[in-house]
Amino acid sequence: MPSDAAAPSRAAIDAALASYAPVAAQRGRLREAAVLVPLIDGPRGVEVQLILRPNTMPTHPGQVAFPGGAVDPDDADSWAAALREADEELGIPPEAVTRAGRLDDLPTITSFHVSPWVGWIPDDLALRPSPREVDETFRVPLATLLDPTRRRSMVGRWRGRPRRMFFYLTERHVVWGATAEMMTNLLGVISRPPGLTRS
Repeated sequence: MPSDAAAPSRAAIDAALASYAPVAAQRGRLREAAVLVPLIDGPRGVEVQLILRPNTMPTHPGQVAFPGGAVDPDDADSWAAALREADEELGIPPEAVTRAGRLDDLPTITSFHVSPWVGWIPDDLALRPSPREVDETFRVPLATLLDPTRRRSMVGRWRGRPRRMFFYLTERHVVWGATAEMMTNLLGVISRPPGLTRS
């Protein structure tokens, strides 16, 4: 996509996610987790809400992330877990989130089986970050993430196989790891021509 191309509208994103069939992955011995990918229809167009984990976190310290974590026994399902984590980490009330769709399951090298959910949150929502789990909150316009000059990639190995890894250069931080994989999935879904189905 050209660097000066506009990001899709909220309606186009909703339509793309509604028609998308996420890839399911076997959980095996991985611990079940869920994240919320919060989207905002803001003054700069559609933006993604991200957080920076404190360096004191036992997992993913100092990394850019989406709010999320392990699914608890009391959670009804992975969507409920994603909402609970977003509330605990950012103070996003579950009733303030409008569900838009789900992305591909993601097995991670940290032994989690992640279910990523995409949801809309209000532009004027006042976040209440948990100081224990969130060091910083920031938004990134989708137009920035869709700009090919902001993306880098390299080929590594995971479970003995080659695996391409993506990195996104935002104004504040570099998005990498599992968050970058989910971001790549999201950008691919919303950039598909209308009517195109998975081959």
